[in-house]
Amino acid sequence: MTSKRGRYRAGEQTRVQLIETAERLFALSGYEGVSISEIRIAAGQQNASVIAYYFGSKENLLHAIFAYRLPDINADRQAMMLRTSSQGANMTTREALWAIVQPLANSIGPDNHYVALLDRLMETEILGRVFTAADPTVTTSGSAVNQSLNDSLVELAEDVRLQRIQIVYTSYLRVLAGYDRRGTRPTHAELSALIDGWEALLRAPVSQETLDAQKDAQLNPTPSSH
Repeated sequence: MTSKRGRYRAGEQTRVQLIETAERLFALSGYEGVSISEIRIAAGQQNASVIAYYFGSKENLLHAIFAYRLPDINADRQAMMLRTSSQGANMTTREALWAIVQPLANSIGPDNHYVALLDRLMETEILGRVFTAADPTVTTSGSAVNQSLNDSLVELAEDVRLQRIQIVYTSYLRVLAGYDRRGTRPTHAELSALIDGWEALLRAPVSQETLDAQKDAQLNPTPSSH
């Protein structure tokens, strides 16, 4: 007779298998590009109701992926922040970039495609819903380091600062996702060189051309279209 503990262990293994399979397929084809049945078949599950049993819905399965991955990334990031000279407070732009990027790079592995999944979800509405619904105890380090990055760039006008940060976010997800899809992880030297570029982009002087264009936009605002 199968023990209760044995059944629980088998059930947890099935749950993790479904999570990791869904993560891999979503990372390859996007959330909308993968059906529940494709995930079930790829995970080697014959029961047509297995995903409904464990997760209830496809979106809940996506939430489960984040709940599965975020604790390790959060812990890694918190440890990095404590190792900075400021112990997480008043971080420099470079320190903040390292604390954002390194834990994501560390997560890349044969059975972990979280970074490539984030890249696929970057321009979707569902990404915001997933992060909003996530356990706040596993997103605190991300929120703190994002704030530190913003605070390190206070000399920039808000619109310029937010535009540059968005470019960097999009860039590092795309670059790290590329490593994941090639089955490799960036070396320290490679990551340091990438952070050189992202830091330079964030801290570049604002040109006179941009300042003039911003002033012109304020004086002659473009009518909003409806």
